[in-house]
Amino acid sequence: MTTEQLNVPSSLETPLPSRLLFIVFPVLAVMLGWAWRGFIGGGPFAAMIPGAFIALSLSLLLRHDRHEAAVAALFGAIGLGCGGEMTYGQTLGLACDPNTMAWGLLGVALKGGIWGLLGGAILGAGLCRAQYSRGTLLMGLLLALLCFYPGWKLINASRLIYFSNPFDKPRDEVWAGLLGAAIAFIVWILYKGRGKQRAVPFFFALWGLVGGAIGFGAGCLFLIFGRSSYAPAAVIDWWKLMECFFGAMLGLVFGLAAWLHRDRLKTHGVAETKDGAGGWIAPVILLLFVIGFFVVFPKWEQCLEGCACLPGLAADDVLQVLYNFLFFGILCIGLALYCRSAAWHVAITVTFFHTVLDFNRNCENMLGWAAPLWMQLSILIVVVGIVAVCVHFLDKGPRPVSRLYLLLLWASFIMATLKTLMHHDYFKGTVNRFVPWHMPMTIIALYVLYVVTTAVLTFIILHLGKAEGRAARGASSC
Repeated sequence: MTTEQLNVPSSLETPLPSRLLFIVFPVLAVMLGWAWRGFIGGGPFAAMIPGAFIALSLSLLLRHDRHEAAVAALFGAIGLGCGGEMTYGQTLGLACDPNTMAWGLLGVALKGGIWGLLGGAILGAGLCRAQYSRGTLLMGLLLALLCFYPGWKLINASRLIYFSNPFDKPRDEVWAGLLGAAIAFIVWILYKGRGKQRAVPFFFALWGLVGGAIGFGAGCLFLIFGRSSYAPAAVIDWWKLMECFFGAMLGLVFGLAAWLHRDRLKTHGVAETKDGAGGWIAPVILLLFVIGFFVVFPKWEQCLEGCACLPGLAADDVLQVLYNFLFFGILCIGLALYCRSAAWHVAITVTFFHTVLDFNRNCENMLGWAAPLWMQLSILIVVVGIVAVCVHFLDKGPRPVSRLYLLLLWASFIMATLKTLMHHDYFKGTVNRFVPWHMPMTIIALYVLYVVTTAVLTFIILHLGKAEGRAARGASSC
């Protein structure tokens, strides 16, 4: 419930933080999240890390309550996660080749812009959720999924415009499909919006388009010119510096957008969702979604390999639409709109789940030893289960937004620490003694960046968490 609904004088409202904090906080958060995306994960699920970070940062800055913040975190994680379906490794390779530099830079900027466009639109819709009914949001996402197909089929599947290896084409691109999805969602949400928040998702989409295009396009220059500069390659990881710049630019534009539209985005009271029995049922349903995405769909894909008959080709087209993070996101949002705990579990538990899954997958490369399947499953169930229980109880306690943010931040930091230190090259002797001086300077420099940025973010979150607590006490006293 808002202060207006409680008839609290505006002079008693907690003032919003400064413009500087609206910029610095999101920049650091998304920069770190994006650096971790390529380190403790990959693909769309790892892109949920910066998505959840930016949404929770903005919720703390805008003084959102637990209900508004849960929706924002959900939409932020899903929104930026969708762009993770795009492949851009070979596109960066084209940009680094003098013969294909212009085409590669165009492709990188285009993909970054689409990533920010769709992510900004979905994030913006989550930040002003109160103006939409559940049906409106779900219809918009379904339209986005429907419009994904023609863009993908006509341009990406046919390789009509292709930004990967032009001679050998192993990468399946989806940028045109996501562009169609973004346009459909923006048009629908703009049409169904009302009041002063009507255009907020549109503005966030435009800011995301600009930030993504500049972030990816200009960030690519670190690879092009950094590796050919006199800067010591043994100290500077140009690829990671490029990723940090990607994230910093998206954090900058979303923070600036939130500041410019802060009066529209201040707490407006999302209808409270009573969890009831759904508090435990929703995570079970969410678990089924995850199993379907990571087990059932891959099996379906294997069954369709080499099938050239018409029904098989049609089934493959259906699979390309459904075996897509956008479809997974629609299922999660559909569930979470009816249960707040599901929103938190998507934004935090599922995001963290993928970091543990990635750790298990890479154990052999890191340690030179492949853990048996039973051990991997045990680690996954126990560690993710602990985080899920923490999410459940922190959601119901005081200062839930800041504390849940800290949970995701530090859980991700622990995974990044394990990924950094647990490498067989750093352990010597018969007792496997840890020898840190065997670590490359690039790894040490990156880890120092992780430590410092995590510490600064923790300080900011704790500072804003005090204001969250004061706002909650003020609302309860009225």
